Amino acid sequence: MTPEAKQPSLDRDLDEVLFFLMQNMTVPVSGEKLARDLGVSHSRVARWIEKLRGEGIAILGEPFNGFRLTRLPDILLPQLIRERLHTRAFGRFLHHLYRVDSTNAFAAGLLGGEKPPVHGTVIVAETQTAGRGRMGRSWFSTPESGVYISMILRPEISSNLAPLLTLGAAVAVHNSIERISGLDVDIKWPNDLLSGGKKMCGILSELQAEVDRVRSMVIGIGINVNHTVMPEDIRQIATSIRMESGRVHSRIEILLDFLEEFERMYEEFTREGPSAIIDPWTASSTFAHGKLLEVDDGVRRIKGVTRGLNALGALRIEQPDGVVEEIYSGDVIHWESD
Repeated sequence: MTPEAKQPSLDRDLDEVLFFLMQNMTVPVSGEKLARDLGVSHSRVARWIEKLRGEGIAILGEPFNGFRLTRLPDILLPQLIRERLHTRAFGRFLHHLYRVDSTNAFAAGLLGGEKPPVHGTVIVAETQTAGRGRMGRSWFSTPESGVYISMILRPEISSNLAPLLTLGAAVAVHNSIERISGLDVDIKWPNDLLSGGKKMCGILSELQAEVDRVRSMVIGIGINVNHTVMPEDIRQIATSIRMESGRVHSRIEILLDFLEEFERMYEEFTREGPSAIIDPWTASSTFAHGKLLEVDDGVRRIKGVTRGLNALGALRIEQPDGVVEEIYSGDVIHWESD
C-alpha cells in the first residue's frame, strides 16, 4: 500500500486521539487509557501523539499522569462537523486530512479509485503543500488559518452548464462570509472573492465530462480566514477575513454555513435552471454591470465595460466599438475601482 493510500486511515486515527483529548480538556489522560479505549498499543498512541505535535497541536505529557491539550486547537474535526451539519448530501461523506499536496488532487485520486465517491463528498485539509489556484497559480495554505476544501459533485447536467456550479459556489461562499463576518464582499468574475479590493477566496473547478453530460466535477475552494499576515509577494493583493474584520472567526462555522448554503443553491439550480445562480451572482458582484475592465482569455486581451452574464455564465463585455463579446473563461487582470 502506498503512503498516499495509508494517509486517510492515519488521519482518522489522529482525529480519534485528538477528539478524545478535546473531550477531556480538564484532566490529563493516561497513555494506557487512550490505548485501551482506542483498542491499540501504547506505543502506537505515543506515535500518534508525536504526529499531532508535529502538526502544531500543543499536547503536554505529564509524568505519571498522561497527556492533555494546553489549548483548544482550531481543527476541522469530522466529529465536530457532522453533529452540527444540516444537509442531505453535501459533507455527509467527509475526508479530513492534516496535510496533503492538494485537496483537488486527492479528490481526483478518489474518483480514479475502485470505489468512486458519492455526490457531495468533501475533502478538507488543515494545510496544503501544493495548493492550486486558477491559471496555474499556487495557493498559500497556512495551518489552522484557512478553509481548504474540495467537493465532489455528480450533477445530472450537460457539460456547458457546469461552469454555473462554480459561480454558484462563489455566491455561497460570498453569502456565508458576509453573514458570519459582516464584511462587504465582492465577487470578481468568475469566482474570486474580494474585500477591500484584495482576494480572500479562490475557487478552482475541474471537470470529467462526456460530450453531452458531466460525469463528475471537483470544486476546490480556499478561504483565507484567520491569517494575520500574507507573504511579501502577495501582500498587496491578498487578505483574510480576520485581517479585514479585526476578529478571529470560527472555521467550522464558515464551513458549515457554506455547505448548507451551497446545497440550497444547488437544489434550486436543479429545479429552476441557470437563473437560480445567475441572478444571485449578478446581485452580489460589482463586476456584473458597468465595470470597466480587461480580461485575458489566454489568447488575447479584451477591454470594455461589463454587461452582465449570459445564461451559461459567460461575461458579456461591450468593447469601445460597441460590439458585445461573451467571454467563457479568462482572468480579469485590470479593472476600474468603483
